Amino acid sequence: MVGAYRIRPTCVSHTPNMRIAYAPINDMKQTKWYIKLALSVLTGLILSLAWYVRGAAIIIMLAFVPLFWLSDISLKEGKRNAFGRGILLFYPAFFVFNLITTYWIAYCTLPGAAAAIIANALLQTLVFATWHACRKQVQNHVLQAVMLISFMVAFEYLHLNWDLTWPWLTLGNVFANMPAMVQWYCITGTLGGTIWILLCNFLVYWEPLTKKEREKRPRKYGSILTLCCLVLPILISVLIYELMERKIDSSTPVEAVIVQQNTDPWEEEYRLTNTQEIQRILDVAQPYINEKTNLVITPESAIAHTIDMEALRKHTFMEGDTRFEGFALLDSVTADYPNLNFVLGLSTVGIYDHRPSPVAQEYTPGQFMEFYNTAGFYNKNGLVSHYHKCRLVPGVEGMPFPKLFGFLGDVLIKLGGTNSSLGKDTVQRTFAFEVDGKPMRIGTAICYESVYGELVAKFVRNGANILAVITNDSWWDDSPGHRQHFEMSRLRAIETRRYVLRAANGGFSGVIDPLGKVLEKTNYDERTAIQTTVYAQNNETFYVKHGDYLAKIGIILTLIGIIYSIMASFLRKKRP
Repeated sequence: MVGAYRIRPTCVSHTPNMRIAYAPINDMKQTKWYIKLALSVLTGLILSLAWYVRGAAIIIMLAFVPLFWLSDISLKEGKRNAFGRGILLFYPAFFVFNLITTYWIAYCTLPGAAAAIIANALLQTLVFATWHACRKQVQNHVLQAVMLISFMVAFEYLHLNWDLTWPWLTLGNVFANMPAMVQWYCITGTLGGTIWILLCNFLVYWEPLTKKEREKRPRKYGSILTLCCLVLPILISVLIYELMERKIDSSTPVEAVIVQQNTDPWEEEYRLTNTQEIQRILDVAQPYINEKTNLVITPESAIAHTIDMEALRKHTFMEGDTRFEGFALLDSVTADYPNLNFVLGLSTVGIYDHRPSPVAQEYTPGQFMEFYNTAGFYNKNGLVSHYHKCRLVPGVEGMPFPKLFGFLGDVLIKLGGTNSSLGKDTVQRTFAFEVDGKPMRIGTAICYESVYGELVAKFVRNGANILAVITNDSWWDDSPGHRQHFEMSRLRAIETRRYVLRAANGGFSGVIDPLGKVLEKTNYDERTAIQTTVYAQNNETFYVKHGDYLAKIGIILTLIGIIYSIMASFLRKKRP
């Protein structure tokens, strides 16, 4: 802690689990505003320096200590409205963090990037501001730590599951390029990493205690506890890594080709016809296809022009329609290789005589259409299965809270988005195929969905033996964005213990094993393919079975913490 509070004897608290109620000292010297700003910015810089792909992740274990000091300073000054002051104090930290780590969104849309950075920084700030306000009522150090950890875990879970979702900076993601440190994510998921980070920060913060507190808990024990908290999870992870390396099932090989077609999304994607795109896919893939090939994985929106799903399924399209005629090329390949299956990135539309969802658009009286970002499973029988992306990018693919913000449609178009939402699937569908007579299933996460651990785990719960990620990261150019996105797939491999086949339009494409180790990886801006052999896995991890159970615990503790703080404040006001 920074310094010590002076205590007025009449303000000693008798509330259970509270040490003392700190009274404001009107004559104490106020800390200069620029010192407070420097402490806040320092946290933002440390977080940014820790972030992958080039960051030193371990320094995140002290990144929040300056904010804890800042909270101390503010509480000692005794000013009112702790929540509002918390927003002013902590916002610079999270603005700097968001700006440095996600500035690359501007490569696609500058106004959208500004909106994402400003809004996400504010949401993260609200977590700390709420904690700061509750901390004013609860001086017990352990309770303060439990409250912040539960607040952050609950927030990160909310951020994974609401319309304004943007969980790119979930704290546990910071170890994405250091998988050997977090093999226990197969038990906890990335929220376990968030808990580890904040707990270590609190232990570092507690080290310079006041003399009186050191007598209660000798410093050497605190140092040992801090060291154990930092080192033990890493040692456990290394042990799991060694054990799992010998337990990977290699009894059922799956032969796959990953296509990186390298279509420029700005200049080519919508100028080339679907036939030209399919021809490009085959030009890249065919040199690697043979009789044993089971899968060809293409990127998201590899076939970009919108296709009527029902017409494609039934092959009821007109001759000369360039949206469809390229599929005859696929038919000729699957005729030569009857065991071959394509996972295709498609833009699709469904035509209905009823409104299938609130986002469907009526285009003639009694006729509705709904657009989708789709993964299609195509083989000798045509389009046999599909999965529509269900976690949409806010403002770009979906209107957040459309009933509330529908009037902002024109604004979202100017930000690089849409004035209506794409349709969504309701379940993580897997695609069935056979390998030497054995039934197999592949789960395909589309782009942004690979950030969501629990969503990807549902593919495995629905039978996926292997996973694919299809994406188009080329909108961001050669920036940290596509690098960060690639690394997140390594966390999904660890959580599910599945091989991940990643097909990106312009890079990076690659193969990741169940330990999060990159086996093969392409270069950026390269038209190429990867021929690989991966192995079907059948066991389900604890995380796959139970999902983000830590978040449920965090939500309960959050509610308890807020209620406790309100009650503590009420009791203090009632005390004579």
